[in-house]
Amino acid sequence: MDRHKWLVTFRFLSGLILLLVVFHGLPAFGEEIPDGQPRVPETVKPAKEAISAQDGYVDRSHAYFDRKINQVIKWFDDLFGDTAVREEKMSDITLQWSNELRLEEGKGLTYQNSFRAHVRLPKFQKKLRLVIMEDKTSIDAESPIRSDPGTPVAYTPTETNNLRAANSELRYYVHETKTGYAFLAAGTRFVWPPETFVRARFLSRRYLLNNSFLTPSVTPFWQDHVGFGITPQLEFGHTFSHDYIFLWANSATVYKNRSGFLWGSEVSLSRILSPVTAVAFAIGATGSTQPSAVTDIYKMGPNNYKISFKYRRRIYRPWLFLELVPETNWRHEDTGSRELIPAFTVRLEMNSEGPRALLPVPQIVKEPLPIPGYEHY
Repeated sequence: MDRHKWLVTFRFLSGLILLLVVFHGLPAFGEEIPDGQPRVPETVKPAKEAISAQDGYVDRSHAYFDRKINQVIKWFDDLFGDTAVREEKMSDITLQWSNELRLEEGKGLTYQNSFRAHVRLPKFQKKLRLVIMEDKTSIDAESPIRSDPGTPVAYTPTETNNLRAANSELRYYVHETKTGYAFLAAGTRFVWPPETFVRARFLSRRYLLNNSFLTPSVTPFWQDHVGFGITPQLEFGHTFSHDYIFLWANSATVYKNRSGFLWGSEVSLSRILSPVTAVAFAIGATGSTQPSAVTDIYKMGPNNYKISFKYRRRIYRPWLFLELVPETNWRHEDTGSRELIPAFTVRLEMNSEGPRALLPVPQIVKEPLPIPGYEHY
């Protein structure tokens, strides 16, 4: 094995070990983990009743780490929130941490990871939320539909160095129901010099006849490197018998300072095989109406077509998932010709969204809006 492969393997194993240590359990902050701590459900909520000591070290460590995170969030909530509000509940925290190995023709074996945290602060009436995003995986990079339009995660303005580049965003939800929401947000990308962005997002889910639904959304934004832009998106979904879910997602991005627009479309058919296993088949395309000869800050590249299959399974714990993703891209090369580029991705993900984490989550909608026939997810 050459030096490059050794380095990739070492980075993957280091990330995997770090994931297991953090969420399984070294005693956090130098304290001993007391026995008999309550089991934490899929979403991080307070659990005050003691449970049987038969629960293993992994469960007690997971619960202990969740409690430590809530202590930090409570300190932030008390510092900036309304002290007159007596909120006994702990903050709702959703965590998603992915580590992946990707083997692609022409690029070899690479290791990537991503982290996402979504925090609701009780003393702000849960209207103010903190979102931390760091995506160095192929989930958004290779997807025809961007899940966080208007942020550097979706369209990175500049190349980063070898250091990590996380994005933080503070959202204020002006309106939120079970069928949609509207929020205003401001954030920054932690590079030097810092990159700032401001955006708003308006999304509504319309339920049609026969278990069908339509989800239009629009996201106006400003980034200091690319200026003003807007991303309208539209998603159509339908649920069939035998746990089949059909999704057709479409997206476009228009910039004020650049002619043409980015576009993407993806059709997918997913099936829930069991309470712990799901599969999905997808065909997608992405491109721009006026592509650049070389990649610029607007990412106006040539059209790309993609076919993928995803196998997702919950393993070992309710919050740990394994994904196997074979795929093929039909890309435009510098020579002017097109080539089929096969790739295979193995992804290990820690996800605290509960049963919803098993579903093939719609690309446009990150939040758990109800899906007809799957209200328990």
